[in-house]
Order: sequence, then structure tokens, then C-alpha cells
Amino acid sequence: MPPVRFEVRNKYGLGDWELYRGTAKREKPKALLDGVAVAGLVGILHQLGDLAEYVILFLFPLFARSGIGISG
Repeated sequence: MPPVRFEVRNKYGLGDWELYRGTAKREKPKALLDGVAVAGLVGILHQLGDLAEYVILFLFPLFARSGIGISG
């Protein structure tokens, strides 16, 4: 089991300023920037998931009705 420095309940907890404020004094700056980069990556992955859900719900039925083949 890896050691846990901070426990974040959900994705919105990654944007909490208190999470990064205490870290700046105790941790290396590189570790702080890595944490911010991971938080940004989580946001991008969440947006990609929303986009994939949109495509499945709205665009695939349009292709099926128009008779356009999706597969290669």
C-alpha cells in the first residue's frame, strides 16, 4: 500500500487552494508542479469523457438514421 500524503474525495478537491498552500512550504517545488500538472490532466480526461459520452448519445443515432457506415 503506497503512503498517502493527501486524501482528495473527488475531482473538485484537486482545485482546493489549501491543498497546495501547505505543500509549498514542506515539499519541493517540482513536487508541487507535478501535483498541479496531474490536476490539469484529470480535468482534460474528464472533458474527453464528456465528449465521448456526447458522441455516443447524439452522433451515433444520427449516423444510424442516415445510413452512413461508421466502421472501416
